[in-house]
Amino acid sequence: MAGSSLNQLYQEREAYRLPLYSARQVARLTGLAATTVTTWTRAADALVQPAGAEALSFLNLVEVHVLAAIRHQHGLPLQRVRHAVQFVRQELGADHPLAQHEFETDGVDLFVRALEDENLLINASRRGQMTIRQLVEAYLRRIERAPDGFPLRLFPVYGSGPGFAPDGLPTLIAVDPTIAFGRPVLTENYVPVDVVANMYRAGDPVPDIAAEYGLSVQSVEEAIRYERATLA
Repeated sequence: MAGSSLNQLYQEREAYRLPLYSARQVARLTGLAATTVTTWTRAADALVQPAGAEALSFLNLVEVHVLAAIRHQHGLPLQRVRHAVQFVRQELGADHPLAQHEFETDGVDLFVRALEDENLLINASRRGQMTIRQLVEAYLRRIERAPDGFPLRLFPVYGSGPGFAPDGLPTLIAVDPTIAFGRPVLTENYVPVDVVANMYRAGDPVPDIAAEYGLSVQSVEEAIRYERATLA
């Protein structure tokens, strides 16, 4: 594709709807099992409407990212989650309701009300967990949007477990479908994370990698931390 055509594709935001990711890739980017992503995107009544028969788009990735917020700490029945997503989709009238800016402003209330019950809130509080609302809002803050609310970039969440707080993660790593074919990159200068991690695995010292790519030591160390967390 010619450079001008590619630029036009990006400007029209079609790149965000292209089928770029396999279920396994989305699973790694969201900390979920590949089977979970497949179930959410391939069933007849899928939670997320896939961009293609075999692959998912960046908008799909953002939707799975939001759903991962409740999956990591709250064992909600799939049917309840499906009901909540369908409810929000109907109310917002959108194909990708969890990725829409309207979800942040209007949809969270609808979504949480459809998911939560009093017993769930009490149990979560006793275990020291974040509530569903707190988790969803924390994950939404990991999405960078254009002035009109369109999702442009995702800062992936890597980590889970009791007491895990997504807001505690830095924003040194991002996923943007217009950069490096949607692979995770370091926000400092858009070097793909896997390039840095591969150099480290090959034996290159952290300071040398930083000097090679004009990165801070902190960015290199975060790339290594991300690779370890997502490959575990």
